[in-house]
Amino acid sequence: MTIRKKLLLAALTLVSMVRAQDVTPELSGMETDAQTWTSSVRMGWNLGNSFESAGGEWDDNSGTWENIWMANRNEWETAWGNPKTTKAMLQAVKDAGFDAVRVPVRWRAHVLNEQTLQIDPTWLNRVQQVVDWCLELDMKVVLNTHHELWLEYHPVFSRQTDINNALTTLWKQIATRFRDYDSRLAFAGVNEVQINWKQPTAENNSVMNSYNQTFVDAVRSTGGRNYYRNLIVQTYSCNAYYGLSGLELPTDVVEGRISVEFHYYNPYNYCSGQAGSYYYWGNAFKDKGQIAPDTEAALQSLFRQIRRTWYEKGYGVVLGEFGVSCHYTESDKATQLENMQYYMKCVVSEARKNGIAAFAWDNNSFGNGSEKYGIFDRNNNMLVRTPFLLNGIKEGSLAEFEEIESGNEEYEGTVFWEGESELSWGDGLQLHIPASSFADFTTNGKLVISFTQMASASYDDLQFCMGNDWSKCPFSVDGTDFNGDFVPRSVYGTNNESYTIACSFDESTLSKLRTYGLYLQGYGLKLTKVLLSPSGATGVQLPIAHSTSSSAIYDLSGRRTNGNARIYIKNGRKILNNK
Repeated sequence: MTIRKKLLLAALTLVSMVRAQDVTPELSGMETDAQTWTSSVRMGWNLGNSFESAGGEWDDNSGTWENIWMANRNEWETAWGNPKTTKAMLQAVKDAGFDAVRVPVRWRAHVLNEQTLQIDPTWLNRVQQVVDWCLELDMKVVLNTHHELWLEYHPVFSRQTDINNALTTLWKQIATRFRDYDSRLAFAGVNEVQINWKQPTAENNSVMNSYNQTFVDAVRSTGGRNYYRNLIVQTYSCNAYYGLSGLELPTDVVEGRISVEFHYYNPYNYCSGQAGSYYYWGNAFKDKGQIAPDTEAALQSLFRQIRRTWYEKGYGVVLGEFGVSCHYTESDKATQLENMQYYMKCVVSEARKNGIAAFAWDNNSFGNGSEKYGIFDRNNNMLVRTPFLLNGIKEGSLAEFEEIESGNEEYEGTVFWEGESELSWGDGLQLHIPASSFADFTTNGKLVISFTQMASASYDDLQFCMGNDWSKCPFSVDGTDFNGDFVPRSVYGTNNESYTIACSFDESTLSKLRTYGLYLQGYGLKLTKVLLSPSGATGVQLPIAHSTSSSAIYDLSGRRTNGNARIYIKNGRKILNNK
C-alpha cells in the first residue's frame, strides 16, 4: 500500500469516528440487559491463542516489537501454532453444546500508523468474519482487547493519560465497525491489567477504574446500537478478590448494561499444572490423596459474594476464563482425570446458579503439565482430546439459576456478648466462650457473630480456636471451609459496613468444644454481638450487609432494593409504597 493510500485511509477513519458520535441511539435488537445476557449463557468457550497471538516479541522498555519472525501481521492469528479459525471449527464448538464464544484480540499490533492508531482494515475484516460465523451459528460473542501489553503492564498515573487516549481511539474504531450488530455481541474493555501479579495499590486500582470508564465512554459515543450494548468491565488483574475491594463501577448513560468480569484459576496450585501442583481438588476426593486448598465451599462462598456484590445490584457477571491444566500421574491417572472433570463441573454449576456467564479457556495445547488447557484439537478436525474437561462443563451447565436469599438468617438464642469492641490481637478484645456454653449444641446449632469492618485498618482477620490451642481450628463459616482464620476483607471488600456470619460445627468439633470451649480474637474489626443459637435459624431472613446508612432499603426477603417494591423495609420499619 502506498503512503498516499495509507494517509487517505487514516483520514477516512478519523472522519468516520467523528461522524460516529452523531449516530442516534437505536434500541431495536438491543433489549437484552446485562443480567439476562450473562445468566442465559450455559456453556462459554474461549478461542484462545489465536487472534491475540504475536509473531514477534514485545519489548516493554522500548515499547516496540522485536525479533519478528512473521512479517505479515495479518497472519499472526497462526503465530502461536494454531491454525486459522474456520466456520467448521465453530460449528464443532456449537455441536458440543457451547452457546457463547469469547474472542480475545490483540489490536494495537495491527495498526497502520502509530500516530493515528488506525487499525488495519484487513485485520478488522478477519475478526469480523469470525464474529459473523459465531452469530450465524446463534452463539453469543464477547469481543475484547487482549494482551495489549502497552496497556496491561502500566496501571500507573504517569502513563494513564496516554493509555486512555489510545484506548479511546482503538475502541471507537472497533465499536464503529460492529455498531449495527444486535445484543448477542458484547464488548469487553481490557484483559488482565497487572504489575507482576502483585496486589494492587490505590494507584493501580484508580488507573484500572479509569480504563473501564474510558472504554464505556468510547463505545457509547459511537451511538446506534452501541448506546445500549452490553459492556463488560474488568477487576484488577481479573482477580475477583481485588475487585470486591477495589473496583469502582463506571458511570453509564443507560441502566443495566454493564457486566463485571473476573477470571478463576483457583486454587492456582491445582489449576496451573505446574511442577509441585496438587493432583486432587475437593472434599469429594480427599480420600484419594492430598487435596488442594480452597475446596468446594470456598468456591461457593466466593461466587455467592460476587453475586451479592454485583449481580444483586443490577450488574451482569462474566467469568471470562477458567480451567484446569491437564496434569496427572500414571499411577492414578484415571482418578485424576475424573477429578478434573469434577472441578470443571463445580465451577460451571456455581456460575450457573449465580447468573454468571462462564467461558472455559481453550488454548489448543495438550499433554501433561502446565498450560495444557486444550479441549478441541484444532489441528485434527476438532477432535475432543480431553473429554473429561468437556463432560465436566456439560454436567455443570445443567444447573439452573437459583433464587436464594441474599443474607444470613435470624437466629434465636442466648446473647453471649454485646457491645462495640475493637479486635486488635492482644491489645483488643479476646473473647472466651466456656465449654459449658456448648452443652446443648447439636450440628444444627450456630455461633452467630456480628462485626463492623474498619476500612481504616491495613487488614482484617477473625480468628477462632478451641480452648487456647491455636492448632485446633476446624470450623465452618458461612458455608466455607475454615481453618481458624476468616479474612472478611477478602470476601466482602472494604466498605465500613456491618456483617453477620454463622459458624456451624460437625459432631467431632462439637465434642471438643464441649470439653475445651472457644477463644475468639482478631484485628481490624469491631465486634458488636455474639449469639449462641443451639437450635439454629428461625427462618426469618436478614440481609448479610446491614448498612450503616439510614437510606438503605430492603425488600421483605432481605435484599437491598431501590424502594420500587409495593412493600419494603427502611430503618427497621415496614413501609407501604403508594407510588
